[in-house]
Amino acid sequence: MKKHLIRNLAAMAVIVCFAFALPETETQKINVVIDAGHGGKDFGAKHDDFLEKDIVASIAQKVKELNDDKEVVIHFTRNEDEFQQLTDRVETINKIKPDLVLSLHINMANKSDKSGMEFFVGQDVAQNQKSKEYAAKLSNVMSDRFEVAPVKEARFYILKNTEAPGVLFEMGFLSNENDRQYLTSQNGQKEIASRIVNFLKEIE
Repeated sequence: MKKHLIRNLAAMAVIVCFAFALPETETQKINVVIDAGHGGKDFGAKHDDFLEKDIVASIAQKVKELNDDKEVVIHFTRNEDEFQQLTDRVETINKIKPDLVLSLHINMANKSDKSGMEFFVGQDVAQNQKSKEYAAKLSNVMSDRFEVAPVKEARFYILKNTEAPGVLFEMGFLSNENDRQYLTSQNGQKEIASRIVNFLKEIE
């Protein structure tokens, strides 16, 4: 009886040792590239002293600061106010092989009453369907607070040439007074960045 008890205890000890020795299962990380449009000599949209390149860079920086999820790894095509050829941006993105490319831009229109957000995905690209899924999710995150247009397809260079799913996000119109005031305010930029971060936490 005593020998049987000793054998059982020894077996349990071995099991416990193996249980502690097993490696922890590593959670799959999500890699995202934030492409802050324009930079350097390429201002993008411009209204008085407000430049698209500065606004998108500021929002991208806030996304970086607000992301506290260790499973969401964010990369950037630029961290400084520097001009980059689109070919260089695409090369950088394709080397990273991210799960998503999010290209941030600010819109401009001839009519000052045009406002709201727009989302574009690549037309006739392999990742079209997945890109649409991501664009729809991000659109839903924004739609309770902002005027959002239906997701559109386009042949923009970044969307056409990156191998990963991509969404080009036009965050508002610099030509519209209400959009402009919001996009250039710290609170407005932080809210947009916060919603982007919440979206990134939900993607698969």
